[in-house]
Amino acid sequence: MTSENRNRIKLEHEDLGSFFENMGMMIKAGITVSEAADLLKEDSGKESALMASALGKMSGKLQEGASLGDAMKATDVFPDYAVDMVSASEYTGRLEDTLFHLSDYYRTEQKMKTKFISAVRYPVILLFMVIAVLAAMLFMVFPAFYGVYNNLTGSLASSSYNYINISFTLCRVMLVVMAVLVAVLLAGIAVWRSGGQEKVRKMLSGISTFRLLFENLDLYRFTSCFDMFISGGEMQDEALKKSLTVVSGNSLRSKLERCIKRMDEGETFSQAACGEELYDPVNNRMLIPAERSGMLDSILKKILGNLRDNNDRYVGRITNTVEPLLTGFLMIFIGLMLISLMIPLIGIMNTIG
Repeated sequence: MTSENRNRIKLEHEDLGSFFENMGMMIKAGITVSEAADLLKEDSGKESALMASALGKMSGKLQEGASLGDAMKATDVFPDYAVDMVSASEYTGRLEDTLFHLSDYYRTEQKMKTKFISAVRYPVILLFMVIAVLAAMLFMVFPAFYGVYNNLTGSLASSSYNYINISFTLCRVMLVVMAVLVAVLLAGIAVWRSGGQEKVRKMLSGISTFRLLFENLDLYRFTSCFDMFISGGEMQDEALKKSLTVVSGNSLRSKLERCIKRMDEGETFSQAACGEELYDPVNNRMLIPAERSGMLDSILKKILGNLRDNNDRYVGRITNTVEPLLTGFLMIFIGLMLISLMIPLIGIMNTIG
């Protein structure tokens, strides 16, 4: 994918899923593509401004006699592989199936995006809670105890009093650390929203679970696109080349490029995929017999289900690791702070007694 294509503003997954589903339903009902686009344009007030503008351009192009694929391409807001799939399906007569397939693909992408955002949002909220507790301890609790203990220093053992100083210093250090973590998270979110997804991805890939998640997401997107191209009647080698546009990771891209080279030398997709260990051993073993029996499309859908389950598992692992870690840290830290404040108080009570 060229840098120019990456920088173009594209429709959101939610808009794409809705568009392809509506187009598929209307075409299934016997409405022509041009009439379907006109109906969607009339109801475009519920869509985003970008989607409404795209529907207006598409309607004009279709009325001029352009195909749906060409009309989508003219708007410059649809992903290239979606345009290619629609164009190929119009040629092979499988437009309706392709539209529904694209709808399922983008709705699944939206669901995964929502799950990932939820997995990140809760730890960020917990971080803010930790900062709030640390700030309250630092600026409210410690000064109050200091005021009391400073008036009673004659009856306090120096070792007991030092507990408060140690806790006070530790609280300040942890507050700075947590503030830096929040700043880094917010900076990462800002970079992600401004189009720097690849930079954030490289940073997070240093963490094993995130790296596995990103690799699995790449493989899922490739497999889904490849399956859609094959279902639309595209040849395997062309489907593989066109599906490369959704791959972000260099590791998977290298494997797929080697698969393309193998297929150019006469191997089938299943043989090339097994040779390059594109999938895990269980999924790889299903490919060759499935292709020989003419059931490659069915097996690809099964593999997609397995990859989708893996995505959910990795996201759950991130959530289940970060949340207890932050919660446990908050509870342990508050407990230690309270103990450090109580030890001098116990010393005072013993002295009075």
